[in-house]
Amino acid sequence: MRRYGAALAISLLLVTSGCGSSSRPSADDISNALRKGTDSVLGSASANLTKKAADCVGKVFVDSKLSDAALKAIVAGDKKYKPSASDTAAINGLATKIVACISPGGAG
Repeated sequence: MRRYGAALAISLLLVTSGCGSSSRPSADDISNALRKGTDSVLGSASANLTKKAADCVGKVFVDSKLSDAALKAIVAGDKKYKPSASDTAAINGLATKIVACISPGGAG
């Protein structure tokens, strides 16, 4: 249940974060951003995220229909980003994959 809560936190924080460079961030960029401590969009929850789990979530996000702007929001940790309706729909569709990444016995 705790890991499911972390998955929801990732999803919710994504839809409330932003930034502005021109290319799509890589899975590594996202993984690093998710694990950067209190500066992460996850805040202190990032301390419980393993590298393997963060790498998995990063790949899920990059391979998804999330916009470049939404992915950049994660990397920048900009909590003022306002997601589009399509980003909100995309992140809602990723919950099962995110849970698989962070669950025991899962990818992470």
